[in-house]
Amino acid sequence: MAETISPYVVCLRLADRPCLVVGGGDIAERKVRTLYAAGGRITVVAGEIKPRLRDFIKRHAITAVERAIRPEDVDDKFLVVAATDDHDTNRMIAYQAHKAGALVNVVDSPEDSDFIVPSSLRRGDLTIAITTNGKIPALSRKIRESLEILFGDEYAHYVSLLTPARKAIYTADAFSPAERKRCMDELLNLPLLPLLKKGNYDSARRMVQAFLQEHGLQ
Repeated sequence: MAETISPYVVCLRLADRPCLVVGGGDIAERKVRTLYAAGGRITVVAGEIKPRLRDFIKRHAITAVERAIRPEDVDDKFLVVAATDDHDTNRMIAYQAHKAGALVNVVDSPEDSDFIVPSSLRRGDLTIAITTNGKIPALSRKIRESLEILFGDEYAHYVSLLTPARKAIYTADAFSPAERKRCMDELLNLPLLPLLKKGNYDSARRMVQAFLQEHGLQ
């Protein structure tokens, strides 16, 4: 049996990177929204742009060109998403974008893509990504929906609360690597999530402050 080659999973920093989305429908809209949230500098090219996407483009001052794609549209782009409703057009876009050196995602053809976009659950700085490597996107979505019940909004506050505490632990000169790990494990075992789930943010903050003081970190 041939060895299976799995994709290399990364989180891509797109702040102020030039990104092109080709397409004006619902899938293109989802791509534009996620790229915008990631800070990408977006251009949309489509023969027709649906009203909801048009409204999002207008509200966020995104560059949009309402015409057919041209080869030069992919020039100088860091990332290109081919999201039209025509498979052959998407493959042509991928070919041109690859020639231009861009990273390419073809929404209806994982094999023509440099990367696939996993189904993701976001809670502040916590991101959980689920993928079947493009095989069964509906299954990824179903798993994500199950995880949404387990990981509520309290996890956004949890990560925000732990971030400065972790920095204090890992910048403490008096701690050895083993002591830092042990201290971090103790921090993660504090009963913070039940407090945050109930909205008791001040109590959770006081618990973390007391922990840091106990360990000479504040």
